[in-house]
Amino acid sequence: MSAKKGWNIISRIYQKTVRISLEDVHYGPISPGESKLRLLGDVKGKNVLEIGCGGGQNAIVLAKWGARPIGLDISEEQIKYARKLAKKSKVMVQFYVGNMEDLSKFLDEEFDIVLSSCAIGYSNDPRQVFCEVFRVLRKGGLFVFCVVHPIANRGRVVRYGERRMWGIGNYFDRRRRTWTWKFDGTSAKFYGYHRTLQDYFNSLVSPGFVVEKILEPEPYSLDKMTEAEREKIPYFEKGWLKDYDLWRRIPYTLLFKARKP
Repeated sequence: MSAKKGWNIISRIYQKTVRISLEDVHYGPISPGESKLRLLGDVKGKNVLEIGCGGGQNAIVLAKWGARPIGLDISEEQIKYARKLAKKSKVMVQFYVGNMEDLSKFLDEEFDIVLSSCAIGYSNDPRQVFCEVFRVLRKGGLFVFCVVHPIANRGRVVRYGERRMWGIGNYFDRRRRTWTWKFDGTSAKFYGYHRTLQDYFNSLVSPGFVVEKILEPEPYSLDKMTEAEREKIPYFEKGWLKDYDLWRRIPYTLLFKARKP
């Protein structure tokens, strides 16, 4: 099932089940957001495009911080939710249904920042995505995005006695992978693509990006947090806790900060 069909099916229950912050830009699950990682800099007055914006939470946060954001997502249901949420949050954000490989509705050098959280892994042509992002960014503009880490994306849980461990079969197997997401009785099949670290890096530098940072953010130490602190985690769902012990030992999220020279 395509990402568009899958998200159209699961959007309503996903947005109801998963806690996504309206006060901080989120990146990986149970991991620090922009308030701690400080990748975007001062966004006040900046034109920002978020590709794969989902329910619009990041774009809404950026609007609250003084940016002029635009959100793009392939799912009509996600965009419908985003528009309602922006209205409820009393901020101005433009949302469009569209494909991240084709940003032709936007002008050359229109944006100061392009952001994407957990979306580019759905693309069958990330190099084309990066070329389009490069085109719409102004000189000196930032591109910040995160994906599921290749180690997490390619591996699976294995048991060694009483221990649960993470096993990797073939890190270089780039075939399309499929999975099913289930939330409260609603399920949808998705497919995405495994890319190695060098695939992402080389695809970024190909159009001319300069990579400034690569991050593998560690999840929060939940046992050291108060309940109030846990409530402020930007991206959280209680079902993820079953694999939390593994995420503490392997990188789950891969973050890039790149600049158009």
